Amino acid sequence: MKIDPSLKLTPPISGDARPAQTQVNQRAQPDQTEVKLSARASELAQMESQLASIPMVDRARVESIKETIASGQYAINSGNIASSLLDSVKEMLHAAK
Repeated sequence: MKIDPSLKLTPPISGDARPAQTQVNQRAQPDQTEVKLSARASELAQMESQLASIPMVDRARVESIKETIASGQYAINSGNIASSLLDSVKEMLHAAK
């Protein structure tokens, strides 16, 4: 996102200098447009809100792994790491073609 240099910044309006709420509503009404969303759009909005409530990180899993590492019991499978690295390189090479 780029900032438009032609925009002029104005200082914030103090609480006393703000127009009354009724005046703002009266000016905004002629420019309002009615928007109707399809059932699919409503479903997507509901899914987005559900996804937003799911944490990005499983804290319990992270804590479990931290404890396992701290106790020295975390086993590293170098074969899985090597295989995953090769797979990711193959994907990158395939995407570059």
